[in-house]
Amino acid sequence: MPSKMKPLDQPNIEPLIERQRKLFTVSDQIQMAQQQNQPLPKWLEEWLVLALRKIALGQDADEVLNVKPEKQGVRKDSLKRELDKKMVMGAIASMTAPQNEKKKKTKVAIDEVTKALSVMKRSTARKTWGSSLTDRKPTFTLSKK
Repeated sequence: MPSKMKPLDQPNIEPLIERQRKLFTVSDQIQMAQQQNQPLPKWLEEWLVLALRKIALGQDADEVLNVKPEKQGVRKDSLKRELDKKMVMGAIASMTAPQNEKKKKTKVAIDEVTKALSVMKRSTARKTWGSSLTDRKPTFTLSKK
């Protein structure tokens, strides 16, 4: 595992959302190994064994997985909210793209996407879409904005 990707060994110097991104990436690596019928990389096996043992012996799972907020009041769902936002904006962008033969008007696309996905209110999606900072692409990455 690269030195910057050690979830158990990193002190809480990064923002919580970055540490959650790393943990999410680890879960993607496990899923890819399963789908390809490949064994897990050795570093990942060792990390999982150590993490599960620590949790089984009573250590706090948030501490073991390095996702404990650095201070009180930090939202723990920031990564989920960010991914939900990217998913909704990507779907709207896809439906309104000029190359889409069934291109829809923005208002219709926002209505349909928010009704189908129900992770964001229509008004929030409309406001976010109208924001000058919105990334209006049908694809997105897990990395930073």
